[in-house]
Amino acid sequence: MIDHLSAFSKKAVWLKPFFFIATAAALLVFGYVVFIEEGADKDVYLIPSVVVVLWSLVCSLLLSVFPYAPPKPDKQQRRLERLKIRLIRGAYHIGSWIFCLLSAAAVWLSIRLLSVWRADF
Repeated sequence: MIDHLSAFSKKAVWLKPFFFIATAAALLVFGYVVFIEEGADKDVYLIPSVVVVLWSLVCSLLLSVFPYAPPKPDKQQRRLERLKIRLIRGAYHIGSWIFCLLSAAAVWLSIRLLSVWRADF
């Protein structure tokens, strides 16, 4: 799983600026609606901005962390180097499970938020 996430994140690293721009834009919209704009007619933008921030942060996490995952150790490397690589890969493995849980939570939360948004507006 680490190798697949690493390969995908290396191929899609060019998307990282777009996710940062989407995060900044959604935070600006959220801040504008909450702090500046008065009235219930502008509240329609709150839930979509939260969903965009959520998904932009999850995707930015993927593109920021996983390109640096080390490859599997070779038999020709020294034992200490192989152990070090395996420990690092173990941390990435735990990180990949956390990423999968965060993605599942983002899907669940997005569905719930968008169903509330659709019902209200």
